[in-house]
Amino acid sequence: MNLQQVEERIRADYRQATAQYRRDDEIEIKTANHRRLCGLLGRICSSFQRPITILDVGCGTGRYFHCLDNVEHLTGLDVSEDMLAAAAEPVLKEEITARQITLLRGNAYLADFAPRSFDFIYSLGMFGHGSPVTSQICDNFYRWLKPSGKLLFNVVDVAGLPWCYRTRRRVKAFIYPLLTKSMRRSLDERAQRSPFFALTKLELLRVMAHTKFQEFSVVSHGCESPLWNGRHLECLAEKQQSRHGESRLTGANLQNARN
Repeated sequence: MNLQQVEERIRADYRQATAQYRRDDEIEIKTANHRRLCGLLGRICSSFQRPITILDVGCGTGRYFHCLDNVEHLTGLDVSEDMLAAAAEPVLKEEITARQITLLRGNAYLADFAPRSFDFIYSLGMFGHGSPVTSQICDNFYRWLKPSGKLLFNVVDVAGLPWCYRTRRRVKAFIYPLLTKSMRRSLDERAQRSPFFALTKLELLRVMAHTKFQEFSVVSHGCESPLWNGRHLECLAEKQQSRHGESRLTGANLQNARN
């Protein structure tokens, strides 16, 4: 996949859709789906015993900024300058408590932050359309996290997609190895024009198993919203603890953070 071409396509799409995204924020914050995610973000922030640094990957219009607590410095990264302009005036701005916010334009797959820059990295709504979850980007997250740092992201769950899409996906997976090189190239070029990267739970677990993260959990959540009905896979992970760090988010603690 040519990440630069995908970036240009996404930027062009968002240039037309930013105003609608910002109006959608006003709708989504009233849904049970948003309240659940907002609560989860708040609990993860509160699990630290000190003010923290956070990276929002694919921050868009800043829909989740108001959910964060105990934040010394929040960095919002997005590929679209139009979305970042909207994030400068995010929904529920009056409830945002982060002491400092920096908005950066950049491609998440090509970005480079100093090791151990963040206590918490999250990415909600980015992975799926044009953006695959890869072991490489997860390892980047791992490197950017401080010891005992936490990662939360979601991706479109295949289980929540229409039956016809799931059937085509299974058929393609079966016949693709049997095709000639020219036929594979033709399929790949067509998929490149509108890349979509939903995953099954098993596929996401396999991706995470090939990363540096040793502690992670994956659950599927239904999303009923006026904006979108389907399911997301939600991954919560933690970087290994240093010898003199905070307690690790493992086992039952992973579940407690969700609750």
